[in-house]
Amino acid sequence: MIMILGLFDIFERGRSLEDYIHRLQELREEEFDILMSIAGYYLDEGKHEKAMEYLEKAIKVAVEMDDKELEALVLDSMGDVYLDKREIDVALEYFKEAFKLYSSIKSPHRDEMKDKISEVERMKEAIEMAELRKKLEETPKSPEVGRFEVDIEDILPKLKKLVRHLENVSLYEPSLESTFEELKEALNIASTINDKMGEGSLLILLGTHLFENEDYDGAFNYFTRAKEIFSKIEDKKSLGTVNVLLGLIHFIRGDEKEALENFKKAIELFKGENDSKASELTIDICRSLYGVEG
Repeated sequence: MIMILGLFDIFERGRSLEDYIHRLQELREEEFDILMSIAGYYLDEGKHEKAMEYLEKAIKVAVEMDDKELEALVLDSMGDVYLDKREIDVALEYFKEAFKLYSSIKSPHRDEMKDKISEVERMKEAIEMAELRKKLEETPKSPEVGRFEVDIEDILPKLKKLVRHLENVSLYEPSLESTFEELKEALNIASTINDKMGEGSLLILLGTHLFENEDYDGAFNYFTRAKEIFSKIEDKKSLGTVNVLLGLIHFIRGDEKEALENFKKAIELFKGENDSKASELTIDICRSLYGVEG
């Protein structure tokens, strides 16, 4: 009689199926821990490619285990690798993906991830402002106070986007296409009824209208009046926007120092209000002015 041994007959089945499945799960968890530890060692040594190699293996294990918490942990660690490489934008992408996963399973790590993203975004803003300051220091000083060449066609859409970002200005959305005289009439009405928010918003729109027509002195006057109003009513977001507008005109006039001070103040105000969108728009405008690549 011929005995045919199957593959599974070779191994002794001394445990139940549940035991084997449980043991397999333990081995996967152990493999995951080992892969993460190796990646951590490589990151500590500054060997980013090797760290990413083992993190890629780790995330495959996490996916096979269908463990969203571990997937998020790997994405977070991948972000740390790019943060260590000073590739902050890429790092933020990984952190945000990790946050989405943590949120989808209502993980307690969600809030920690949110705080980490905010901290890295602040770090990014600080670095970018430092780059702008360095660029400013490297810019040759003109022997006479003159005007810098500014690509208005490039700046204007970004400027309008920043202005429209203000909720109080967005209420006047139809007014953005109004004539200058119509805006002045609306300003008179707002002033008469003591609508300070409306008055400040219309001053911004009037100034933007003049800026678009390259009447920078007229625009500066309207923006200065808006700054006084928003300072009194302590509207920090609107005040930050006005600082950007004034900084832009200072730059065009050739006053680099005053321009940078206004941009820095705007970023500080936006950060204080947790308005990352306004900060990004401001930095984008500054990049265009100072020729700093994003």
